[in-house]
Amino acid sequence: MDELRDEILAQRAAAGDMGAVEALVDRHRVAVYRLARSVTGNHHDADDAAQEAFLRMFRALATYEPDRPFKPWLKRIAYNTSLNAIRAGRARSRGLVEGDFPEVADPSPRQSDAVEAKQGAAKVNLAVQNLPSELRATLLLRAVEGMSYKDIAAAMGVKIGTVMSRLSRARERVMDVIEPVGSAVQRGEKR
Repeated sequence: MDELRDEILAQRAAAGDMGAVEALVDRHRVAVYRLARSVTGNHHDADDAAQEAFLRMFRALATYEPDRPFKPWLKRIAYNTSLNAIRAGRARSRGLVEGDFPEVADPSPRQSDAVEAKQGAAKVNLAVQNLPSELRATLLLRAVEGMSYKDIAAAMGVKIGTVMSRLSRARERVMDVIEPVGSAVQRGEKR
């Protein structure tokens, strides 16, 4: 079933083919978890939200329209279940772990450079961690998942302009944390 498109697998799954359901879950498990993690901010809630997303997917397969792309439909379900986890007060921690961002190899063998790089990464991590969930999720979907604006908009149920605005605000807030105020003035920004 690896060669079958998601839309065909979804049709088969809606007809009761459990092998198709398993193929869809296997194919999208990591992406759904990562989306949930970017919204909830922690492993436990992300794991719960991802499981709930697949349960909701299974229940909603009868309403899925196969002429529409499957992946944004599923990511929309995952996004909503993740938001529900936050709204229900189950999101205990917004902390990100080191594995949330790709590691960048330090070409410099100097100890002081390595310490400075770790401090910079910690600043970025903290800045992203403290973003509101909508901004954090939008930023991580773009930067970590590499999703297009269109796919992010579909997953979050917003317009592309909203995605662009959220990305701009998220980047600005992260830059405000990692750069001193004087640097922003040097960049020509108004304060």
